[in-house]
Amino acid sequence: MTSLQARLSAGLIAALALLTALTVAVGGYSLHQLAENFVAARLEHDLETLLAALEFDPAGQPRLPGERISASFHQPYSGHYYQIETPSGELCSRSLWDADLTLPPLTADRVTRSFVIGPQDQELLLVGRAFRVKDQPITIAVTEDFTPVRQGIQRLLLEVAGIALLLFGALLLFQRLIVRRGLAPLEQLRRALPRLAQGEIPQLPVDAPDEVRPLVAELNRLLALLDQRQRRSRRALGNLAHALKTPLTALIQLAEQPPSSHPAEWWSDLRQQLQQMRRLMERELKRARIAGGGAPGQRVLLEREIADLVDTLGRIHRDRDLRFEIQVPPGCQFPGDRDDLLELLGNLLDNACHWAAETVRLTVDVNAGRLALRVEDDGPGCPPEQLEWLRQRGTRIDESRAGHGLGLAIASDIVEQYDGTLTLGRSATLGGFQAEVVLPLIRGR
Repeated sequence: MTSLQARLSAGLIAALALLTALTVAVGGYSLHQLAENFVAARLEHDLETLLAALEFDPAGQPRLPGERISASFHQPYSGHYYQIETPSGELCSRSLWDADLTLPPLTADRVTRSFVIGPQDQELLLVGRAFRVKDQPITIAVTEDFTPVRQGIQRLLLEVAGIALLLFGALLLFQRLIVRRGLAPLEQLRRALPRLAQGEIPQLPVDAPDEVRPLVAELNRLLALLDQRQRRSRRALGNLAHALKTPLTALIQLAEQPPSSHPAEWWSDLRQQLQQMRRLMERELKRARIAGGGAPGQRVLLEREIADLVDTLGRIHRDRDLRFEIQVPPGCQFPGDRDDLLELLGNLLDNACHWAAETVRLTVDVNAGRLALRVEDDGPGCPPEQLEWLRQRGTRIDESRAGHGLGLAIASDIVEQYDGTLTLGRSATLGGFQAEVVLPLIRGR
């Protein structure tokens, strides 16, 4: 059973059936006890009446005046019987005729109540007690036929069971309506999934129950993240195509002009364009190595990911004797996606590695609900009037260095995606270039 509605309905049906059965059972038992107590109270009254009317003749034989006895004790097999036992004899009601009752042990300290089988297999409720009258021990027992009472209780229980079944059916319909109305938002989400897959809607509707709203919000976050990553990948491919366009055009021109007059110059131009294309490809391969693998939307621990990233950059720039100074508070987390973190810090640290003389420093600070990432180097830095140029896509201050001027532009796009700020300037301690990223730890959705 995979349907949530079917599971809830089955559970509610089982609960309602159990509740109905318990109601009928408890109601039947309560009615039986109530009827038994009522009949027993009436029999105790009859017992006291017989005790008050009991007399002894001069011979010591017990007798009861007829006018003081209820008429029901004179009707044969009426179910209303009494039996009095004394040392000198036994006195029975005329309704018993020639039959005798088998009495249970009776005591003087309490009234005994029990069911016995009477004449014509009647089910009798018996109430009896032992007394001492004129220094003689006597026992008195009175009975009443409980069969009509039991039959009446059974008829009443059948009526109650019928009403309970009707109520059970009505409750089933009512609970089915409640379940359908309660699961209606989930049904809307289920219908929205095919539309999302076909691209008709960009995200799932957030009008969902509290129990599933965090799931919907997380799915929408991942969808937005994948969409942003796809746009960034397309932009990166466009940037790479744009960067390759110039050397490819130069190669075409060289191919149309054979090296007849100046072969040395022709071969030099050819090698230069090929090396430029090789640098561009190596740049993209290096970015792929820095980003590595990871689950989409995975939230990361900065200390661990930065350590892996610095180790990768150290292998990439192993020909340079660089020293990395890393300051990360323990347990600090990046409020976003792992790939975004690696691409952001990868671009900033890789740029610092290119320009640093010996030292690259990364400082992480958390303060007032904001995460600050500061990357510094001890290189030549950048003139203040040229800092804004670095944000532009494809801009490079020094054309003699490898690269194609996309690193800081990509980092700026990622920071903007997370509602943060990217500040470029000169390091106050190392004297080189400094890039500082400030990101809010809690983002509005």
